[in-house]
Amino acid sequence: MLEVRAIARVDTGVPGLDTILAGGLFRGGVYIIEGDPGAGKTTLGNQICFHRAAAGESTIYITLLAEAHTRMIAHLRQMEFFRPELIPSSIYYISAFKVLEATGLEGLLKTISDAVQQRQATFLVLDGLVSAEEFASSPREYKKFIHELQTISGMMGLTVLLLSSAERPAAFRPEHTMVDGLIELADTVHGMRSLRTMIVKKMRGAPQLGGKHAFEISNAGIRVRPRIETLAHRETNISVPDAAVPFDVTGLDAMIGGGLPAASSTIVTGPSGGGKTILCLHFLSAGARRNEPGLYVGFYERPGGMHAKSKRLGFGIEESKDVHIQWEAPVEGVVDAVIERALETVEKHGIKRLAFDGLHGFRSRAELPERVRNVFGAFADELTRRGVTSVFTLESRELIGPTIELPIDGVSALADNLILLRHVEIRSEVSRLISVIKVRDRPHDGAIRKLEINSKGLAVGDRFEGAERVLTGTATSVEPIER
Repeated sequence: MLEVRAIARVDTGVPGLDTILAGGLFRGGVYIIEGDPGAGKTTLGNQICFHRAAAGESTIYITLLAEAHTRMIAHLRQMEFFRPELIPSSIYYISAFKVLEATGLEGLLKTISDAVQQRQATFLVLDGLVSAEEFASSPREYKKFIHELQTISGMMGLTVLLLSSAERPAAFRPEHTMVDGLIELADTVHGMRSLRTMIVKKMRGAPQLGGKHAFEISNAGIRVRPRIETLAHRETNISVPDAAVPFDVTGLDAMIGGGLPAASSTIVTGPSGGGKTILCLHFLSAGARRNEPGLYVGFYERPGGMHAKSKRLGFGIEESKDVHIQWEAPVEGVVDAVIERALETVEKHGIKRLAFDGLHGFRSRAELPERVRNVFGAFADELTRRGVTSVFTLESRELIGPTIELPIDGVSALADNLILLRHVEIRSEVSRLISVIKVRDRPHDGAIRKLEINSKGLAVGDRFEGAERVLTGTATSVEPIER
């Protein structure tokens, strides 16, 4: 029987990229990185070159553009991955534009082959594939050039990146069918915001993560944010402990059978000022008292404000080493980055309780509103798989009124548990109420009860016995109310 050996992988060192490539590039493969001007192709090519050079390999970066290397390197000096000591010992820059002008594709191939052999290179970037196509006398000669390049890479174990512009009129590109992989970079505008995305359109021999993935360019270089929907595990049999996770809120734990089911997800919905954030603090402080590490993820409360509120209410979170705060500034960003940072903290600190204060944060950062439901579902499932009990707050649209409308369609159906907070007007007074709508696989108290905010946080009181139509926000008294 013919023995088939697995082809060695080449990790790129670009955070998130190897994840969507299911392990990296293949040794000896030829790949096209395609995108419009400014999409990040040159940054990506150099970042991988420096990573491979830092790992001890010899790399070559060839440009077919008239731009001087001094200008390109001057820009690269701003990047954290840039290490000048690797040039030219491990990273060798060649300008082959004049060679291409004088000798055509045949001369370019010879230049590549000679440089690879002379420097014993294992990684090569050819920046400006469009120029090579322009100098081809015919489509056949251009395809022959790609074929010869593949032959060189295969014989020498050379991994090749071909950087090419996407701004070309032809719909069919013959080189796309010949290479081992095709990665497309784009910078698109959604409303007033700009979003960089990456899609692996082709990857021979690997089950890459499909669809578009956001990426960011900073002084650290490129960082890819794989979509949470593609990363989430699809396990059907998850072992969940049969335990209750309490809030330590007077009256509330009794309503939910002693506490939330372990590793479940809960949505707490209610208007501004209804007590959602304080309930999150109760949840995390109750965990800290039981040596259960917790994480607060918020978009509106800065860490200093959270600590001050905790101190004022006597929760002690500001002094606890088991409660971590992840504040997400209310600026443009990528929703997958928020989740990635949260999951990194969960993994690093063994988080058992997570309070995500503000599902609106998903909505403001998701490039497509319809993505929010899937993002929440995948995130909640991943937390359950990791044994984390999670509470998500969601602000309802109306402070007081006859309707209760959630701003994000479908998320309440995905959560295991649902708790409703509400303002209600009775005889020209505004009161707060709480009601447990559902609890996964556990009986619960469905009564509508009074909710108070006092110097120690929240307290759940008696039923609204003397009123009806309470959930409309404008209750009707059915008997005199005792003062």
